[in-house]
Amino acid sequence: MAEAEKPPRAALYVDFDNVFMALLRWDERAAYAFGERPDAWLAWLEGREEGGAPTTRRTLIRRCYLNPGGYFDFQMGRAVARYRQQRDLRNRTYFGEFRAAFVQAGFDIVDCPPVAYLKNSADMKMALDIRDALDHKTVFDEFVILSGDSDFLPALARLRAHDRRITILAQNTAKRAYLAAADIVVGLDDFAHDGMGNVAIAQVEQAPPRPEPPPRPDYQRPEPVRAEAPPVARGPDLPALRAGAVAWLREALARSPSGALRMTEVGSQIGRSLPLLKTTNYAGAGTLGALIEEARDPRLLMTGPPSRRWVFDPERGPPPGDLPPGVEDQPGLPAETPSVPEEAAEPVAEAVPSPVPAAPAVAAEPPPPEPSVPEPEPVAVPEPAPEPEPEPEPEPPSREALMAEAALLVRDLLWGSRDLKGLAQDLPAFTPAEIGFVLNAITARQPLDLPDLPAAAAAIAAEGAGQGLHVSAREVTAILRWLMRGFAKLNEAPAPDAAAQHARRLYATLVAAVRAVEEPLSEAEKEALRNWTQAGVAAA
Repeated sequence: MAEAEKPPRAALYVDFDNVFMALLRWDERAAYAFGERPDAWLAWLEGREEGGAPTTRRTLIRRCYLNPGGYFDFQMGRAVARYRQQRDLRNRTYFGEFRAAFVQAGFDIVDCPPVAYLKNSADMKMALDIRDALDHKTVFDEFVILSGDSDFLPALARLRAHDRRITILAQNTAKRAYLAAADIVVGLDDFAHDGMGNVAIAQVEQAPPRPEPPPRPDYQRPEPVRAEAPPVARGPDLPALRAGAVAWLREALARSPSGALRMTEVGSQIGRSLPLLKTTNYAGAGTLGALIEEARDPRLLMTGPPSRRWVFDPERGPPPGDLPPGVEDQPGLPAETPSVPEEAAEPVAEAVPSPVPAAPAVAAEPPPPEPSVPEPEPVAVPEPAPEPEPEPEPEPPSREALMAEAALLVRDLLWGSRDLKGLAQDLPAFTPAEIGFVLNAITARQPLDLPDLPAAAAAIAAEGAGQGLHVSAREVTAILRWLMRGFAKLNEAPAPDAAAQHARRLYATLVAAVRAVEEPLSEAEKEALRNWTQAGVAAA
């Protein structure tokens, strides 16, 4: 191939943490495939097919900058968690696990541990390496930067001044100046769908078949027959639990006059009938909505935003948005008893001839005898049909159930979101007693500096275990992060009402975070969330 026909020489720089977190908001499977199969998306960037030569660019420098101590906890019951479980891997995924895959794809790995609180040195090292590549004796025609960080804008300006082609990976929220500085912009959707669309890790429902052992030679002594081990106690039957949940939903919709129920109402009542649902993370589905979607039952459809979702039976009627006024506000009430039509009531009076009034008696002569009139036969009046007995109204959810449901709702709405520092905005779905215990325990240990937080979280978790509360150090750390997002002064001595202040600050910060993901809460949901944050705090 002549020199003019060769594809341009390129230098590739990958900010692993930035791209991984960006892909998580698109699809967790794409993010995991980005780390597990860099050879696949690299071939897509180079235009190679089935191991052929590059046609788009030749990446002579390949460098990946990652924080080996960074990690992400995938949601249980979803594709990546099941994929790792089948391979006997723990759910928490550290970025250092992907090092071998990048080395095998020809990358140089540059470790970028945090040099300050929650800030690593990847962008600084990338900028210095890009500047050094400009003075390399090999003239690179193109610089490919896989990072959505707009801090690289000065580096892009320097590359343009040296007449080098620039290709960047950009998110939908990228700054306009950052996009204008590049020659080629690879969209995040294209990178995730085309670059890793053929690297599906979703085949997780079936475990890979085990290879059969090779046949033994005839001269080998057969192994002695071993006694069978006693059966191991198994967990709950998840398929049967899902089938029971679907049957419960169809029966509940059959009792509803409109054929529709609010998901909040369903979630509070189905847990009483099937308590194993929540302990098994909704039979492995993760959420009640995911369980309904995976059931693929044509009689169970959902509509509405996540904070006000409905489940309805399309054969019974339209979606709740098209129901008559007043019906959707009372989905659990029994149907009204039909009134008896007026035609079926008492017969009309004119149907029976009225007797003729007798004339006054005359003294001179008696009145002539009246002709005998046959008495009319009695008319049979149909008895009204007995009124059906009204079904008993379902019990309204208790205050504790509403509080727990509000915490679960906020946890689901904020799942996968990140704050400005890149930390996950996960919310532990504590019971009212557990959240009250955690806030009181944090207040009791103030003042707390940043280095003291891990030890304090571990101590609070140990104290909770002693009281029979399921509170882990990771969950306590999540609550500490929420308090710091609300600018709680944890490094100061606590005020007399510090626990109540923490509860109010936690509530306000959660409401603002939910509003930021464009899923505002209703007034009833806000009230339940406020009660949850303040449970067990006012009396402390």
